[in-house]
Amino acid sequence: MTGRSIALLLLTLLFASAAHGGVRVEVEGLGSDERDNVMARLAIRQQSQRDDLNDAMVERLHDQAAADIRSAMQPFGWYSPVLTDSSLVGTAPNWTAHYHVDAGAYTAVHTIDIQLKGEGAEHEAFAAALRRATRRLTVGERLKHADYEEAKKLLTDAAYAGGFLDAYWAVSELRVNPDTRQADIVLHMETGPRYSFGEVTIDNADDQGLNAAFVQRYVTLKVGEPFDPQRLLDQQFALSDLGYFQSVEIVPQRSLADAEHRVPLVIHTTPRNKHRYEAGAGYGTDTGARVSVGTEWRQINQYGHNLDGDARLSQIKNTMAANYRVPQGGKPGENISFTALGQTEQLADGDSIKYTLGASLNRHPGEWARRVYMEFTHEESELGNQRATADLMTPGVSFTRTASDDPIFARKGWFLFADLHGAQEGLLSNTTFVRAFVQTRGVYSLGRGTRLLARMDLGANVQKRFSDLPASQRFFAGGDQSVRGYRYQSIGTRDRNGDVIGGQYLTVFSGEIEQRIRGSWGAAVFLDAGGADDRFVPELFFGTGAGVRYRSPVGTFQVDLAHPLTGDAEGQLLGLRLHIGVRVGL
Repeated sequence: MTGRSIALLLLTLLFASAAHGGVRVEVEGLGSDERDNVMARLAIRQQSQRDDLNDAMVERLHDQAAADIRSAMQPFGWYSPVLTDSSLVGTAPNWTAHYHVDAGAYTAVHTIDIQLKGEGAEHEAFAAALRRATRRLTVGERLKHADYEEAKKLLTDAAYAGGFLDAYWAVSELRVNPDTRQADIVLHMETGPRYSFGEVTIDNADDQGLNAAFVQRYVTLKVGEPFDPQRLLDQQFALSDLGYFQSVEIVPQRSLADAEHRVPLVIHTTPRNKHRYEAGAGYGTDTGARVSVGTEWRQINQYGHNLDGDARLSQIKNTMAANYRVPQGGKPGENISFTALGQTEQLADGDSIKYTLGASLNRHPGEWARRVYMEFTHEESELGNQRATADLMTPGVSFTRTASDDPIFARKGWFLFADLHGAQEGLLSNTTFVRAFVQTRGVYSLGRGTRLLARMDLGANVQKRFSDLPASQRFFAGGDQSVRGYRYQSIGTRDRNGDVIGGQYLTVFSGEIEQRIRGSWGAAVFLDAGGADDRFVPELFFGTGAGVRYRSPVGTFQVDLAHPLTGDAEGQLLGLRLHIGVRVGL
């Protein structure tokens, strides 16, 4: 391109820019909220980029600015603003409009008259809303339209939440006297009657092969129960948690309410795919390289039976499992489950292979999950020079509870798991023992971007002969989820040859501080302690270190470097051990 061509192009761009200059608007003298609202309401600014602007049009818009500014200031209680400077300079196609505003004296709330009339006038549904509304509106304070509207919304929402579906504002007025700079607020609500739930209909359960009575037993809404939108939402979530539906919508048929103000409800459901397949691959220090495949039949028959199976292969542990569930009770997740499992595991100084058949009854009393089970296990294990072949019929019970603010990345919450099971020699078992195990986790926020994570594991075995216990019933420590700085399950009682053979008791503690650095990236420092041996309070091995964290939609990826503070560091480069894993939730 020649120099002359470039010059022509620049001149063309210059004239084009000038031709589309528009109106530059400047507002001074106000706070940020008031100024933003004035800028948004000024017609001269709204029209500032029109291609057909001319001097006459801009002057008309400029003359209108005073009225626009007064209107924009009123929501903040300024009803008598004064333009101390108003100027318009320039000619087509470039103008500058400048306004300096003195807000003047504010308009104050003079009187507040809030009344509830009708059946719900004294109902508790309005009590909290009334308290919050009166805190929003205070006699003598500057009038703010947003507070007035929020007070109205609080009471309107309370009416709907309490089931007063016909509630309306008989009087809803904001009476402003600009001369006296006083405002009177009048809000009179007629609540009308309180509605309740009517008959519940599930419209298309049969279309997806589910027995209507089966689905109906998970519906907890009762005819005559006071209308409560939160109950509708809870019911919607409960049906979604069953796992059979892609979507659930509960529609109140208000127009069909009867003379007793009972509102029929229709539940619309959309089925999920009945089959699910998954495959994955990854790496973890405790498992090595791993791959997995799995499938689930979410709905086998009209009574909601389901089956899942998976295979997980890794350098340390290989597992194949299948679970058949028969829904029971009236809560999602309550069922009778039949399980088959096969597993091989490479331990620090040995290996194990086991096969398990089991049945369990799973219930959810209150906030807890309770599992009562019976399992038969055949296990062959070798630890050091100890070989054990065990047949165990183990009845047991476990309890689990989780309370957290986020299932993937919790900032506050806790988790508790407790299990007790055992076997009796002669009752399809070749040894006698009772095993107890408790695991707890906690997450606490220490401020913006900082979390304290704590965990504890406690375990104990009471047995007839420890040597008869297979590897899966002994306790070990060490690894990503135990004591970092040590190999997976490398801490435990040792035999005469120094091989780890596990312990009768287990104690593990851990504390970690995690700090978000930027975006999804963070860092952590930690101290772990744990032991497993034949003493009620085992000898503790300590490990400490630091790591990098990356928060993802599926969990937090962790890469840690840990240093053992107790014992030797055999096989550990420079006394450091790398730990890689993923944390989900707590």
